[in-house]
This record gives sequence, structure tokens and C-alpha cells, in this order.
Amino acid sequence: MSAPYSPPSGNVTTTVDMFSWLNATTGNWFFQGSLIAVWMIVLIKMLFTQGNTVPKSFAASSFVIMILSVMCRLLGFVSTTFMNMWILFTVLGAMWMFVDNTTGGN
Repeated sequence: MSAPYSPPSGNVTTTVDMFSWLNATTGNWFFQGSLIAVWMIVLIKMLFTQGNTVPKSFAASSFVIMILSVMCRLLGFVSTTFMNMWILFTVLGAMWMFVDNTTGGN
């Protein structure tokens, strides 16, 4: 019986090699899915922290994932489009937070 995936070719000697194989095995969805899951966790955690508003939580969680997605892009784990999406979310979150602060939001 054959394995549903191919084992890593050659020596996997670094963490980057292992993550590259893992990402390739999942069709380049491992890091994208992981970053989205971390974004949801950070967003929910910030929403339930006293004193945080929805715009502030959205902007902060998007900023954290933007930084992580830039690092993942430098290592070749995510596409440029995926990274740009988080940059856009961070900009939108910052604008939403600014509007909320100037209109007297909570």
C-alpha cells in the first residue's frame, strides 16, 4: 500500500526544509490556513479583552498577521497576493479605527 503523499526527498536538515515539504504536501495551503487560524484566535482574544473595540481588535490582529505573512513570503511559504491581502486588511483596520476614534466611538 502506497502513502497518500510522497516522503521528503533528500535530507531534511533544517526547519525551513521541513516546512517547505509540509507546505508542498498540502498544496501550499498549510501556512495560509495557519495564518488565518491565528488571525481568528488573536481577533477573538482581543475582542474579549476589556477596553478593546472591534476596530481596534481587527486592526491589531491584522497587523500581527501582516508581519507573519511578510516573513512567510520572504521564506516562500505564501504568495505575494496573500501577503498583500493582509497589508490591505491592516490599512483598512487602521482607517476603521481612525474613523471610530474621530466619530466618538466607544
